[in-house]
Amino acid sequence: MTALIQQSTEWSGEALLTMDERLAEKVAQLDLRIDEEEVQIEKDAIGLLALHQPAAVDLRRITTIIKVNGEFERIGDCAVNIAQRVPILRKIPDYRAPEDLRVMIAHVTDTLRETIKAFNLSDELMAWGVLKGDDTVDALYQQIIRDVLGGLEGSVKDPSAGSAAAQQVANLMIAKNLERMGDHCTNIAENVVYVHTGRIIRHQHAVL
Repeated sequence: MTALIQQSTEWSGEALLTMDERLAEKVAQLDLRIDEEEVQIEKDAIGLLALHQPAAVDLRRITTIIKVNGEFERIGDCAVNIAQRVPILRKIPDYRAPEDLRVMIAHVTDTLRETIKAFNLSDELMAWGVLKGDDTVDALYQQIIRDVLGGLEGSVKDPSAGSAAAQQVANLMIAKNLERMGDHCTNIAENVVYVHTGRIIRHQHAVL
């Protein structure tokens, strides 16, 4: 499932940057497989809880899998949301994703890759690296919001700039989905730490 999520995220970013509608469609098709995997993993994990009644570390691991399973599936949904913007943006002449958005796509893709490694390898130190990197995603998102608001203000003053306004709104929606991906990666990393230590660090790592 994590391999499918990684593929979906990479394809959605590439589809946006190259305006490739066929690749965007493949993201939606891949999401059907991701949904199937998510349901099967949940069934298997619940079955383990019911049949074996695990304790201590095993219980933490299985309950974490159930939670992380949902986080990964929602990352796939965000990838689909981004890919769905491609047909809309293709109608805008000479559309090109702004530089901050391109950087954000690359950073979130790398963050997801590190998150998957941290989870699959049960690497606590790598998970902490993911948590520390979330500030970069948030900073890029805030910058894009400022850019979009500035662009929309200009569009209001120039009623003929309808396509420019549509472009700004699309950029904002894409950035929001990327920011959510970063949040899901953070949640997964927090759960990796929980498996190793038994500590619940939600809402705490920002001040540690």
